[in-house]
Amino acid sequence: MLKRLTCLGLLAGSLVLFQLPTRVQAQDFTEKVLGETIYVPAYSRVFSHPNRSDLLAATLAVHNVDPETTITLQRVDYHNEDGTLLRELLEAPVELAPLQSKTVLIPINDTSGGVGANFLLVWSSASPALSPIAEAIMTSGSGGPGPSFTSRGRVIARQTAD
Repeated sequence: MLKRLTCLGLLAGSLVLFQLPTRVQAQDFTEKVLGETIYVPAYSRVFSHPNRSDLLAATLAVHNVDPETTITLQRVDYHNEDGTLLRELLEAPVELAPLQSKTVLIPINDTSGGVGANFLLVWSSASPALSPIAEAIMTSGSGGPGPSFTSRGRVIARQTAD
């Protein structure tokens, strides 16, 4: 019984040490804007040992989460780990109706992006809209178990209606 109480006491003390601040700044997900530039990390390979890596396919998914407003993808570019533009993935701007999504694929055999590849997308709207969700889904393919994970985009520039 004493061991159990000691363990619980240590656990409770640890929880106090790692207690989150009581006042957390929340992002306003309902703010509507006229456009943004979003950076999305992607990976064409991941290392599991110093001399061994697994190749990955990367799918960029952009979801228009605004239930009322159409947005336009102006650009979707793919850059390598050095920041060099490898290719523009849209031939022309693409409209996404409310709740519509668009995906683009970098196939598993395309290792040009390197470990730290990324997508850069620019969207706009004629009237203020909610920010879309942009994320990359990396997977090792369907041949068997392997790494699969996602990375969420980050807004790096914003055009407001003000």
